[in-house]
Amino acid sequence: MPSTAFTPSLPGLATDDELDTVINWGLGADSTAYLARMLTDPAAHGIDLARTAVLYMATGSEWPETRLLCEEFMLPLLRSRGVRFVQLARAGHLKADGITILDDSRHPERLFARGLWTLWDELESVGTVPQQAGVRKCSLRAKGEVGDRWITQVFGGRPFRQIMGFNADEEGRRFGDQAASKVPGRTGVFPLIDWGWDRQQCEAYLLDRFGVHWPKSYCTFCCFPHLHGRAARPPGTHALPSGHRR
Repeated sequence: MPSTAFTPSLPGLATDDELDTVINWGLGADSTAYLARMLTDPAAHGIDLARTAVLYMATGSEWPETRLLCEEFMLPLLRSRGVRFVQLARAGHLKADGITILDDSRHPERLFARGLWTLWDELESVGTVPQQAGVRKCSLRAKGEVGDRWITQVFGGRPFRQIMGFNADEEGRRFGDQAASKVPGRTGVFPLIDWGWDRQQCEAYLLDRFGVHWPKSYCTFCCFPHLHGRAARPPGTHALPSGHRR
């Protein structure tokens, strides 16, 4: 697999006593719908943007169309609100290799596709494929562990909220998240579940807001869309309206 350019590590792991909230953004319809709606009136949703960071963990194999949508619609929104947007990735195969901070900015200009080590590198190096049952260790290693390492360093054990974009059909993920959480000081928050917003409502909100059909986020080689009756979309086919600028 050909190598792709990446951005070296940047400063951004200093303890920050000003932060009290982290929002996980997975790029898909659910977490994007929450983020877009919250940014219309942060105070009404209990968010102080000066004390909030949005985290994105790059797997290295996100669909190009999803990245284009994020850069066209969401990054300008983050810039206009001065939201701190932190882009992270694993720095190597081993946990001891640490993480790479691809960008840490209140004026993000691009979404980084990958870091030093990608999920595909992980699978290829050990000769395996995505799991179809049990715990999604690929997601835990590429996203969960990466975000937790940044959070642990930056918060240093202080109390904080972590907002997760689980939709109302994913109540089980709320309980699984709460049971698995081991980061000191963390309180998980699940606004889409509290609002009763399922995937269809999230997609409808984004269609009304931006005029596009926002897809679920998953890697190009992921097996889960097939398991849930969704075919993997070939490049260029996902949901931009006819005549939409690419």
